[in-house]
Amino acid sequence: MSSFIEKSWCHQQYGHLLCKLKSVWFHTERAARLECLFCYDKFRKDALDIVAFFEEELKKCKDGNPTTFQIYQRSYLSTLISLMPTIIHLVLELLRSVHALWKDDTMVTLPEVLAEEIRKLKLQDTDLSEFKENDIAHWLQLIRERGYNLLGLCAAIEGPFCELLDSSSVSDAIIEDLGCMESRHVSKLIDLVIIPLMKYCPSKRLGEWILKLLPPLFIYCEDILCGAWFNLLNKGRAGYPYYFGYLRGSQRSAKKLEECLLLDLTRKVSKLLGVLASSKPIGALTCVDLQSVSTAKAASSRDSKRASSNSVIGYTLHNDCFGMLNMNLFGSWVDGEATRDAVPFCRALVQVAVATQNSKLRRFILHDMLPATIKRLCTDLPCAVQRTIKKLSCQLNSSKSQKASKDLWILCQEIYAVHIQNQDFTAENPGNVNRRGQFKDWLARQKKELFAKASYDIPVGFPSDLWNWEFEDEFQRYLPTYIDILYEVDAMDCPEYGCSRSSTLLEKLRPEFRLKHGINSFRDRHMWTINDMIKRKLPAEYSKRRSRQMDKWLCKLISSKPYFKHSDERQSAMTWLMEDSPLDANLSELDVQDAVDIFYNTILFYLEPQFHPLIREGQKDFLIKVAHQFVFAEETNSCKPSNQNHVIFLAICSLMQVHTSIQ
Repeated sequence: MSSFIEKSWCHQQYGHLLCKLKSVWFHTERAARLECLFCYDKFRKDALDIVAFFEEELKKCKDGNPTTFQIYQRSYLSTLISLMPTIIHLVLELLRSVHALWKDDTMVTLPEVLAEEIRKLKLQDTDLSEFKENDIAHWLQLIRERGYNLLGLCAAIEGPFCELLDSSSVSDAIIEDLGCMESRHVSKLIDLVIIPLMKYCPSKRLGEWILKLLPPLFIYCEDILCGAWFNLLNKGRAGYPYYFGYLRGSQRSAKKLEECLLLDLTRKVSKLLGVLASSKPIGALTCVDLQSVSTAKAASSRDSKRASSNSVIGYTLHNDCFGMLNMNLFGSWVDGEATRDAVPFCRALVQVAVATQNSKLRRFILHDMLPATIKRLCTDLPCAVQRTIKKLSCQLNSSKSQKASKDLWILCQEIYAVHIQNQDFTAENPGNVNRRGQFKDWLARQKKELFAKASYDIPVGFPSDLWNWEFEDEFQRYLPTYIDILYEVDAMDCPEYGCSRSSTLLEKLRPEFRLKHGINSFRDRHMWTINDMIKRKLPAEYSKRRSRQMDKWLCKLISSKPYFKHSDERQSAMTWLMEDSPLDANLSELDVQDAVDIFYNTILFYLEPQFHPLIREGQKDFLIKVAHQFVFAEETNSCKPSNQNHVIFLAICSLMQVHTSIQ
């Protein structure tokens, strides 16, 4: 009897939803394009009702009170769990289709009514209150947010729910079209889905989820945050309309909304980093994996033990989850809320650097994190961070900013203790009883130096509107690395790598160079510099390679037997050259034609009357010197903005000098 009552009660609870689910599922399975169903009121209403109901039920489960009918709790949970795989699959399909609507190439194929609603939503200052409850735009916003929340609740509830989530399915649905999302959507995605997954995921599965979700997410966020914060700090406006939306109204209101969206995304990313820093270790991973043991000194047992507690951070670094670590990822400490959340992550980085002796991470801490932290602590320093804090004062929480300053003081003190005071990483310095006093003196000197740099005179001849003492200070820190990169690129065969993939180029770097600068991924920011240098070097390298080959071709034409005469067909000379020596992959038939043209138009035209083919053998050395001069003139000209007539003139002048000296 009890079982019958339970089944009857469950049927009453789910009966109407099961009918809606059957209808939605029927249409979803048969739709060639799911987004076309978004135009139908009944489909939207049924889908939202289903997602909203299960979202609310999961909230109850999370609160420990899944139903007021406690006597039927076991049956209720059993039924809820049995339906969740179907619901999760439906939510993922809906989210995947909603995300795709923001792709530019999708807009042209959408029904006009749906395309118009998307255009409305892309206006970031559009208030949801402007839409009617049954509008498509209103539904898209709700289904996205409720879907995100449902996934996050599945992760947050202990028991079987976390086992219902498949990392591949979830990452495909929420990460696949990440690149076309706006910042507000990514902020919600991080807050409602990514953070719960990272926070509540069992330790044995955390590594799997990290590798599926975090690399593409951080690459996306780095692109937005690094560029937008740089613009805001140094140019006065965040910009990035593609990510922040195309705004209506005055420029002042647009700038303010950009700043709000930028702060929101920064806070969400910093919150995620703080969760990672507090996560339990992943299996038996140790941070020493970040650098080869054969090239690193053994870390002390104290440092290894301390770093192992932050092995999740070591895991993310070891697996290249960050394209490039940059202080703008945390907003350069401008916002107090973001700062407080990100400081634990930065403290973990400091300890990982101690345990691994990773040179790249240590440079980031000393050359980026430490100077940024000191600037933030110098409240009266004329720098970009302090100017921006004053500018955004109405949007920042003053109490959180004060608390953040205390956290940054502790971070700065830790960096000093383990990376400056103990330069060998392992020295305990037991005799130092006044370490705090030494730190205060050192920090006072650093602040004094910054004020001195800020008051430097502008170099003579340097445009005053372009001078920036912070850029100069940063460049001086980066200069040794830049010089190393110059030497590395100079030693490379650029034409060979010019068209190579970044991953191939990475493999061609010298091991000692990669180790010194901690380059273990083609996404490393130093790889961008290397690629740019190679592109700038390619024209000159191609010119040198072409000149060497042209010289060989001209020498072959001069030495050919039977001799080519000016009256002979040029095509026969081209065919002979190409048959005799196959073309280099970087050259073409046009290059062969250029060599033949020089031979016919210049060497034979001017010299054949003097050196008849029958007596050319005795003058071969002179003709080869002439060919060298022509090639040299053409290579020199390739580096100058001059015309072809100048090349011929230069070559003839060189030729006549040689001829005169022989006579």
